[in-house]
Amino acid sequence: MQVNYCKEGDLHSLLGQILDELRAIRVLLERGANTSAVQPSGAAPSYIQVQTPVYTAEHAKVFLARYLKGRKLQIVEATDITPENEVMRQRMHLAYFMGQHYKITRKMLDELRATLQQPRKVRIDLSEASQEAISVLTNTGKRLLDLYMLTCYEYHRKESIHLKVRPQPFVHNYLSGGWFELYVAQEVRKILGNRLLLAKRNVKLEAEGGAFCEADLLLVVRRKPNEMGIAVLECKSANALYDEEPRQVKRLVNLLNLGMQRSAIVFPDTPSPAFAERWFAETGAQVIGRKQLAQFLESL
Repeated sequence: MQVNYCKEGDLHSLLGQILDELRAIRVLLERGANTSAVQPSGAAPSYIQVQTPVYTAEHAKVFLARYLKGRKLQIVEATDITPENEVMRQRMHLAYFMGQHYKITRKMLDELRATLQQPRKVRIDLSEASQEAISVLTNTGKRLLDLYMLTCYEYHRKESIHLKVRPQPFVHNYLSGGWFELYVAQEVRKILGNRLLLAKRNVKLEAEGGAFCEADLLLVVRRKPNEMGIAVLECKSANALYDEEPRQVKRLVNLLNLGMQRSAIVFPDTPSPAFAERWFAETGAQVIGRKQLAQFLESL
């Protein structure tokens, strides 16, 4: 250390300069603590404001493409979450209505589903139904008829409803489970809001070597202010898994490298703990009811 000796007058001058510099430093520190302080024109800001990235659907498409490429996968078929066709939009609205009132519509949907292979007239008893139930069931029946899914719809006032499904592939697809997928898709959009950057339905993925897997819903979600993530949902309206379905879900989860935090099988009813544990062990995905969907999505 070099020590310079100076006269008394010079010492007082030096101390004065040091005090002035300390005051200036104090002012700068106070400005830094108060981010609302007004900066003099042309002066450098006393703090740095970091802007959060604004992600769009285009960013999500690029992110998804890169992610799938990294997993050696490619999308060969997919449907937009919001149909452009007016008829499909009406089917989507009806699906949401039936899902919202599933406690009432369940029996009607189960009865119609059971006749898809061999269509026959179904009778829904209304003798003990509430006014709300009658309104929901008649509304559902009329709209199914208007959408050409029924060949017969008869309402016997406060006694019964008679229905018969139309033997067409699109009817089979809708009533065997397509309606529930549409319902879940709309719930996803409603719950996630602007966190949902991209969503595709009926996604068919091809892996390296030609193997295929499918996802009912593939989502790109804003996870944190500067992060995006992928999630998948499988929608099972029958409240059960059959035949190859568990293995198909497991293959999907493994190929996409998604754990239980980002993959789920959704049922209309809340599964029992034993049921959920069994199928989680088989598939690697969470097993939830529609009432747990919000909790799953909010945790992404």
